[in-house]
Amino acid sequence: MNGERSRITAPTDVEADPERIRLHFAPGTRAVRVRWLLEEIGAPYELRVVSLWRGAHKSKEYLQIHPLGKVPALEIDGTIVFESLGICLYLADRFADAGLAPLVTNIAPRANYCTWMAFSAGTLEPAIFEQVRAKKAEERGVANISLGPALTPFENIASYMDQHLAGRPFLIGDRMTAADILNGSMMAWAHDIGLLEGRHSIQAWVANLKARPAYCRVMESTQRGRMR
Repeated sequence: MNGERSRITAPTDVEADPERIRLHFAPGTRAVRVRWLLEEIGAPYELRVVSLWRGAHKSKEYLQIHPLGKVPALEIDGTIVFESLGICLYLADRFADAGLAPLVTNIAPRANYCTWMAFSAGTLEPAIFEQVRAKKAEERGVANISLGPALTPFENIASYMDQHLAGRPFLIGDRMTAADILNGSMMAWAHDIGLLEGRHSIQAWVANLKARPAYCRVMESTQRGRMR
């Protein structure tokens, strides 16, 4: 696995040991980006796979972890964090030594970081989902109702990001941050569904991210079903 082992640990009592981390995970969901971040950080964590197909996310036990029955959810520091953006924000600051978030005292990079973190969930993700929704409507022969100016068109977003990434290895400076993970995971999906034709800067950035050992470890173990 790219010369390194995953940081997954054996199951443990998180409540008895608040320093331990437990990620409630399902493949093909936003939990993947959280697991990728944990691998980049290098902190040990327990992976608890939630079978969506078997309805485990709606079990009484899991609803005590996440009341809406969604993944991911993270048990850490004696509390529970959910929403992948919220988890990534928390982890990047919690493990500041990993360098995946500019410090609050580093004003300009931190401001850019906050912008890009919010951009991933508030601007980029809705635009990609709108592309998927429009395609499904076309395939089914039904009318696609536009959301109007409330939604930034994906083409505008892709053009902006492609220009921003021209000559840059990452979104902010010369070092990867959690903002690259959140936005990169979405653009990797956009690439897979054919939305990035001609967007060479974005394609190069995504390829660079997907070549990282931490990302490869997550993808290899997920694809092989080794959800330990």
